[in-house]
Amino acid sequence: MKRHVAVIMSNFWPEPTGGSPTATEFAVFFQRAGVPVRVATSMPYYPQWEIWPEYRGALWRREFHEGVEINRSWHRVSPRVNTLMRMLQEATLSLFALPSFVRVLRGARKVYLFTPALSFAWVGSLWARLFRIPRVVVVKDVMPDAAIELGMLSNPFMIGLSRMMARSLYRHAEEIHTLGEGMRSRIARLCNDPTKIRLVPDTVDGSELYPVPLEDNAFRARFVPPGTFAVLHTGNMGKKQDLFLVLRAAALLRDDPGIHFYVFGDGAVKNAFLKERHRLGLDNVSHHPLQDRPMLKHMLSGADVVLVSQLREVVDIVVPSKLLTSMVSGAMIIAACPPDSEPHRILTESGGGVVIPAEDEEALVGAIRDIRAEKTDVEACRRAAREYALEHFDRDAVYGRLLAEYGVEAVPGSAGETVPT
Repeated sequence: MKRHVAVIMSNFWPEPTGGSPTATEFAVFFQRAGVPVRVATSMPYYPQWEIWPEYRGALWRREFHEGVEINRSWHRVSPRVNTLMRMLQEATLSLFALPSFVRVLRGARKVYLFTPALSFAWVGSLWARLFRIPRVVVVKDVMPDAAIELGMLSNPFMIGLSRMMARSLYRHAEEIHTLGEGMRSRIARLCNDPTKIRLVPDTVDGSELYPVPLEDNAFRARFVPPGTFAVLHTGNMGKKQDLFLVLRAAALLRDDPGIHFYVFGDGAVKNAFLKERHRLGLDNVSHHPLQDRPMLKHMLSGADVVLVSQLREVVDIVVPSKLLTSMVSGAMIIAACPPDSEPHRILTESGGGVVIPAEDEEALVGAIRDIRAEKTDVEACRRAAREYALEHFDRDAVYGRLLAEYGVEAVPGSAGETVPT
């Protein structure tokens, strides 16, 4: 029997946003290529911050997705998201996950420890050391830097403890994977050997996400009245995404009935977002639940503009996977981001969209008006975005290089079924 690899990640399928989709894609890719995968994770709770109803009432649960074995553990969680609740959630998950850690680590040839759940990855690393399993730390958000700079972690003791765990996690790992140069520089400050840090970007599957013609586009048919210019934001509604930029821009455009903002998602700031929308009386902003995955390509390619937004503080602590899915879907992207960020570099290098300063609603309004007035070559941007994404972030190519280390060759097209391009 082939020896498996272990994945320790606090978020996994079927959670639709955050780090779950990319961790799931990684595990499924390996499983399909013939490398068995076992996962230790939580009961699904994200982005609502409540354990999903169908998973309540159990301490542990084992299930399978696309052949991947998933071992789940109970944890304390509440929609009242604050620093204390986040700490309690990670602490209870790390405690109750002990049986899952043992199951996924026993006999594993390697373990991939995913952040941003720093304490969960750290405890998993300790158990991996006991089992003498080589450790690869996969950094999706640089923690605790992200939490500190976004104001989510301010207690000096907890900051010190978090930095200690990060330093230990990085120094004892045999290898570290992260998404961009800025993130690599951050990690190197706490790492004893920067040469073990490796850039492994998030990936896209061009056979799953691709442009859907307007005449066949379900998003346009279901949500967008004829003649409406649709500005879309979809995904996690967290602090990093700066969703209040949408409201400030919508307020400036409230007298233009032809432009409408569509926000699809859930998350920690959803209630505050909806309350502010009501306070401002913005009839030109609609909110809807997250849609099923097959709808995503319709939304991203069908919208007149897809907004990818970040706070000023989010420079080199995270790279939004939303940018890559938008690019491969052939979206017309406006990225509101800091000048030194990875989204700024990617869009500037690719010519696949319009970049504006972070948190600047007037610049966003100006970019929307330019696109609507056909002052921007929309078709060229859409085409360049997809071409760049397929060239640099194709799943077969990126993860194929990792598979080669196991003596397995990726089969072209194994990431999904063949569909029209």
